[in-house]
Amino acid sequence: MRGDEPFILLRARVREEQGAFAGWFRSHHLREIRKIPGVTAVFWAETKGHTQLGIYCFQDAQAMQGAFGSPEAAYARGTWARWGSVLEEFSVEMQFPLIPPTMTVSVN
Repeated sequence: MRGDEPFILLRARVREEQGAFAGWFRSHHLREIRKIPGVTAVFWAETKGHTQLGIYCFQDAQAMQGAFGSPEAAYARGTWARWGSVLEEFSVEMQFPLIPPTMTVSVN
């Protein structure tokens, strides 16, 4: 993971049956994320409170934007349906560098 590489940070935890969710997240969900065009790396972790963390890295901001409309991303989003009613925590954060606009300074 480079410092300027855009990524998505996903946090998810279900209220009950931690084992089934954690297993699905690691074995199925992350495998589907790796198929999305523009994804360069996928990392995961689990907190002490059993929150699953996924970090999905992209080539650049343009690849990140294009990935959202891909059939692979649509499929990966659809696989969450079975967990929606039992999620206690769920958040998705997008991180990408903002390039400031070029500034012109005129000194007379």
